[in-house]
Amino acid sequence: MKRFSPRLGRPFSSVKLARVVRTLFVLIGLLSTVLGRSATSQGMSSLKLDALKDSLAARKTKAFLVIRNDQIIYEWYAAGHSATATHYTASMAKAIVGGLSLGVAVSDGRIALDDKAAKYIPQWKNDSRKSRITIRQLGSHTSGLEDAEADGLPHDKLTGWKGDFWKRLDPPRDPFTLSSDVTPVLFDPGEKFHYSNPGIAMLSYVVTASLRDAPQKDIRTLLRERIMRPIGLPDEEWLVGYGKIFTVDGLPLVGAWGGGSYTARAVASVGRLMLREGNWDGKQLLSKDAVRQITIDAGTPGYCGMGWWSNSSGRYPKLPKDAFWGSGAGHQVMLVVPSLNLIAVRNGDVLGETKNEPSQYGEPVREFLFEPLMDAIMADAPTKTGATPYPPSPVINEIRWAPKETIARHAEGSDNWPMTWADDDALYGAYGDGNGFEPFIPDKLSMGFARIAGRPPNFTGSNIRAPTGETRGEGAAGKKASGILMVDGVLYLWARNAGNAQLAWS
Repeated sequence: MKRFSPRLGRPFSSVKLARVVRTLFVLIGLLSTVLGRSATSQGMSSLKLDALKDSLAARKTKAFLVIRNDQIIYEWYAAGHSATATHYTASMAKAIVGGLSLGVAVSDGRIALDDKAAKYIPQWKNDSRKSRITIRQLGSHTSGLEDAEADGLPHDKLTGWKGDFWKRLDPPRDPFTLSSDVTPVLFDPGEKFHYSNPGIAMLSYVVTASLRDAPQKDIRTLLRERIMRPIGLPDEEWLVGYGKIFTVDGLPLVGAWGGGSYTARAVASVGRLMLREGNWDGKQLLSKDAVRQITIDAGTPGYCGMGWWSNSSGRYPKLPKDAFWGSGAGHQVMLVVPSLNLIAVRNGDVLGETKNEPSQYGEPVREFLFEPLMDAIMADAPTKTGATPYPPSPVINEIRWAPKETIARHAEGSDNWPMTWADDDALYGAYGDGNGFEPFIPDKLSMGFARIAGRPPNFTGSNIRAPTGETRGEGAAGKKASGILMVDGVLYLWARNAGNAQLAWS
């Protein structure tokens, strides 16, 4: 018999670990989608989510992901796309790059929304209008800076400074210099809403300027070190700023008006961080106040936070007023509804044609995503005595218990038993606080290993001795297995009661 020799707490390839973790999430996602039971158990109709998916699929959707109560309850990808494939963000980057990096800087006390932008942009100090623009106005499209769009033309058909903005040329015709020195100011700052890509370019400029004495000097590095890696996202699952850095005025500038590329799950992870007010599994990565400031209505004309869109005014009546979202060309959307503990991500091409106006661009999102998603939320189940606490399962019709006389008991005295099916068609498991299968091993182990072969009622269990993995100690004093999984012929196991959790592999 091959010896199972786990290595606990030793160096482990981050790439290999990421592959194992992604495999776990893929398995979880597939189970959630196929069985549909996660949706109903979390108060959403799997039938209505299926109908919503079908509608979205017919409208050029490539990815559709729904998370409720911290569970993936629906996940679907079009042919040629997948959970590990990235998709362009377009202007959703304004939220998940521009707004998010601003949130880090606000959390660190480096910048405030009502600071004058000229505090960070010296060349604006003597301009009668630009000197009055605030960070809040840049983030909420009320700065007065003109947009780099004209007559609905595609970007490669634009001329002059607007055409150059999208070409991402080197200085002095780079997007940041054009936004700072060439883009006209159309009205007094704060007077009205006017969507502006150059305004978001200057938002990323001032955030970068606030980082001069920070450990991370550009917003790409800031997001990687302060947000993405702490929430467990591998570098290959996200990209920002078109993958380019512009050096202007001695600053390493990264575009935040577009140019992102994320997996749907990476986008949803950012949404989860926002939904949890900056807290990721007990670690406060952003201050609660910073999250509130960037996601709720900024109190300026329009319905914006800082790069995010807000429903505080009740613009979409079917959405709760605490809903906020990021959105970009092609109707890339990530919706967060804290009061419903709900996150949804949609990627693809345009859901439907609209007028070339920001106020109208969201109408297909409302019609084909927001409202059907809200319709899929089921009414609260009755809680009176005798009522069923959950709606009927669309998959499980009944449960029948085998006669108690058929129960087979082996390995008595051992508990825990996480198991995995292996390539040799046997089950491998780890037991706790026991002596394993008969014949019992001499020492009582806090964590031991076993192989189970055959089918009920004629199955057999045998102990696997693993000197480097077996542990001793009663209860919390001994390491225990929390989960076990085989991937490509290798067994992986999480061990707890070890300070931090440890990963073992065969």
